[in-house]
Amino acid sequence: MENRWLVVANPISGQGRAMHHRHEIEAVLQRHGVAFDFVISEHPGHAIELVARAVEGGCRQILAVGGDGTVHECANGIFRQQAAPTAEVTLGVMPIGTGNDWARGLRMPKNYAEVAALMAGGTQRLHDVGLAEFGDGTTRHFINVAGLGFDAHVVESLPDRTLGPLAYLVGLVKGLLSYDAVSLGLTFAGRRVDARAFVLFFAIGRYCGSGMNVAPKAEADDGLFDITLIQDLSRWEVVKSLRRLFDGTLLTHPKVLALREVAAQVDAGPVPVEADGELIGHAPVRFSILPRALRVLAPPD
Repeated sequence: MENRWLVVANPISGQGRAMHHRHEIEAVLQRHGVAFDFVISEHPGHAIELVARAVEGGCRQILAVGGDGTVHECANGIFRQQAAPTAEVTLGVMPIGTGNDWARGLRMPKNYAEVAALMAGGTQRLHDVGLAEFGDGTTRHFINVAGLGFDAHVVESLPDRTLGPLAYLVGLVKGLLSYDAVSLGLTFAGRRVDARAFVLFFAIGRYCGSGMNVAPKAEADDGLFDITLIQDLSRWEVVKSLRRLFDGTLLTHPKVLALREVAAQVDAGPVPVEADGELIGHAPVRFSILPRALRVLAPPD
């Protein structure tokens, strides 16, 4: 089992690409000598159960066939199980989702054969993982970016995700018309910042929201969150600043505060919190980093 991969396919990712291309994906893996079991997640949260059960049964290599949401569930499945240290379990992705932001940060190829070659070649590295702890006692792990404010508002109001790559843009435009800034307190290392926030990001990777570069200096294995606080912006300021969200110059904006911390508490009203593009709870919430807590499939540096 340790040498076999559990391949977890999300049937709705990328407008159903996982199922349309299933035979092609399986053939490519077989050509590269990859031993695997192919399973399909049938409902939200199912991939968590599938992965946890597989690791408890001896599997140590997981491939998510889908987007950031599929990766998110697979990562939480690894952290739910108790049979193996998480750093001894490898998580990879065949990126066929809408955003693929985690894969973008790792420079994972979209070509099936190139992913299969990485799986066969054993190119891996250790990766930080975030932990979100909520006031009601629930917890959730995440592997890329968590956010409160406008980002979570957009995720909450997203249309049917089977619309494809334009889904987030549609949600962004609609969300901008109905969004009000969030009053919050951010406490870290004995210091507190109170702000009216347009959005607050806790980033391990650099990208979210289908390519927005919200943490251009983030490194996925440095044991720190890159925290990006964008203070209250008018709708016109948002429109003027949109290019900064994508071209890596966001941190130069006068209303952006950038921090690097291992943990922080966010106190706010019951506003939604998203992580890896999935709604995971509501504030208040405490974020902490688990350094190099997971092994991931990635191209060589």
